[in-house]
Amino acid sequence: MDTVAALKVFSEVAYQGAFIAAAERLSMSRSSVSKHIAFLEQRFGARLINRTTRRLSLTDAGREVLERADTILRELSTLEGVLHEDRAVMGGRLRISAPHAFGTRYLGPLLAEYRQRFPSVVLELVLSDHQVDLVEDGFDMALRIGALEDSTLIARRIGDISLTLCASPGYVARHGAPQHPWELSRHQGLHYRYARHGQRWHFIRDGNRHSGTAQAGVTANSGEVLRDMAIAGMGITLQPDFLLEDALASGQLVRVMPDYGHTVLGLYCVYAHRDQMTPRLRSMIDHLQQWFDGPSR
Repeated sequence: MDTVAALKVFSEVAYQGAFIAAAERLSMSRSSVSKHIAFLEQRFGARLINRTTRRLSLTDAGREVLERADTILRELSTLEGVLHEDRAVMGGRLRISAPHAFGTRYLGPLLAEYRQRFPSVVLELVLSDHQVDLVEDGFDMALRIGALEDSTLIARRIGDISLTLCASPGYVARHGAPQHPWELSRHQGLHYRYARHGQRWHFIRDGNRHSGTAQAGVTANSGEVLRDMAIAGMGITLQPDFLLEDALASGQLVRVMPDYGHTVLGLYCVYAHRDQMTPRLRSMIDHLQQWFDGPSR
């Protein structure tokens, strides 16, 4: 049984001075009112009401509960009013740009949850690995991964994206696996077109930075395509972990040069101006932050 609902019933009984009067006012049966009171008495471990054939009176514990219940119910009513006003203010459209693979992996359930909380906000999501011009293209915000090139944008880091170098077991069986970055030049590379450092991959080992470049076997603007080509044995690729989790778990791909780490990329919400921070934009950024701070992300 809901404690808040039971407190509302108890408060009504106390002020009406009778179970029947409270039941009529609340459009409930007398037995239902009695069950709510019994629930509170069991929860608090104390009798709240003295019942006699002539009248009803509160015990000392009942008076204490009534005083605190009044405060709780007033605060709850105020909070409900504030949230209702916030939801009304947040009505309108929110246009969002996000990387294609990232959006496909995460944004469906994330935005569905947001819409359940804020149904008056109309969402427009555009997935593209091309970096849009927020002002020119009419976007309220964008999700971006990696170093930010446009210093005029306002950015909030909401998470981290890890990378993994991998290839198929078949590729490794045919060509061997490089052990060091400088050995990559003997291998076929599957390169992401919009990578900040082009076709050069960067690594960290024992606090030292290293880099290497695989041959440009394929360049594409889709991480999913590059992953699938790696599964097909066409070369080595460096991709975000969220794209590789299933293939690594199933054994379709294996890690290459596991002794070398990779720079963790930032995941950012970016928008054009501070005065653009509407309630609906703030609510979306906060929702994204909470989602990626969650235990399962």
